[in-house]
Amino acid sequence: MTSPIQICYILSYRDPKYIRAQSQIAALSHCVDFEITLATNTSKGVFRYLQTAIALIKARIQKNPDIYILGFRGHEIFWLVRWITKGKPLIFDALMSPYAALKYENKSGRIGKMIASFVRVLESHALKQSDVVLTDTRLHQVFYKKEFAVAENKIFALPVGAQEPSGKETLCKSHPNDFIVLFYGSFLPLHGVDIIVQAAGLLREYPIQFQFIGGKGKQVARLHDLCKTHQVTQYQHRLWVPFEQLIKQEIPQANLCLGGPFGNTPQAQRVITTKTSQCLALGKPTIVGKINEEIGFKDKVNCLLVEQGNPEALADSIRWCFENAHALTEIGKKGQALYQDQLSVAVIAKQLEAIIKQALAMNEV
Repeated sequence: MTSPIQICYILSYRDPKYIRAQSQIAALSHCVDFEITLATNTSKGVFRYLQTAIALIKARIQKNPDIYILGFRGHEIFWLVRWITKGKPLIFDALMSPYAALKYENKSGRIGKMIASFVRVLESHALKQSDVVLTDTRLHQVFYKKEFAVAENKIFALPVGAQEPSGKETLCKSHPNDFIVLFYGSFLPLHGVDIIVQAAGLLREYPIQFQFIGGKGKQVARLHDLCKTHQVTQYQHRLWVPFEQLIKQEIPQANLCLGGPFGNTPQAQRVITTKTSQCLALGKPTIVGKINEEIGFKDKVNCLLVEQGNPEALADSIRWCFENAHALTEIGKKGQALYQDQLSVAVIAKQLEAIIKQALAMNEV
């Protein structure tokens, strides 16, 4: 009997339950040829780096894994991970570029632009020192090849995934007497919160309730200012809800979910958002911002598809959903089927298994 491949999954992210990592861990557990050891953090503060390092050293000594996977966002500890895992192949989940976020997405404002060049050097080093690089879309593959000269044969696109319904849990149903449009997220420029508010302003004569979850500080103040400017009064904002509540109540109760992205930024043109995957996985009708990635999105069939950066198009799509509410259940079911075929944990498992075995084979040459 062949011994299972020993894999160590490493994570040191401020949100240790981030769905990208959880989907990959779930996918790895689906593969019967693998035995998984976790070197992950539970703390959300600076202490998380020490937690991960200690767990990784223990894994190296006790298990001596055949291959290591450093989950997103491991840029900060990459050099340490590469040193501890020396001699074994390392898969690095780059997902999205910190350099690009600082340079082109206005993340961290003026300070971010000032340090972007330094971050680019660190990011380039991590990508070149990795045996395999993961990202989320073909468009991001192209970006990494052009921006950082990552070799084509070492970079792979892997869907983000979602927390999938077990079939046993009870999800709240949409409100029968209200029409609720839900957006949740971190209010980054790529999400296009300003586009959503402008669309809401165009629909202010309709009995449509917009719900926003997320953001902080200046982002929230800007949301309220935008709503005032565009005379949007039928909205609610909450800073945060527990993830389980989001999955079991907020998304299921909504009539329509805004997956986006709508911001039309460079990064927005390369991603299928996590919220899009999550809402599709739960069978909810979801509005998706168009990108040049063919995975089977079809407007008014398995999703609602709109041009990014276009509040009028977004408003038209929401209005159509309000006026054709009877069609939304079927759209949600077909969206869930698309998720299962293209974006699910099962799809991730199949792809990740092939990537790992290819990396091990290349390392033996």
